[in-house]
Amino acid sequence: MFNSNLLKAILTAAIIGGGIYVLMIDEPAVPTGDINRIQTAPEP
Repeated sequence: MFNSNLLKAILTAAIIGGGIYVLMIDEPAVPTGDINRIQTAPEP
C-alpha cells in the first residue's frame, strides 16, 4: 500500500510540475491586425 501512495504522490507532483512549467515558458503572441474587422477563414 505504501508503494501505491508513493506512486500517486510522484505522479501528482509530475503533473502539477509539468503544468507550472508550461505556464512559465508559455509566451502568448501579441494579436496583430485590425481586431475590429472580421474576416472569413480561407478556404482550403
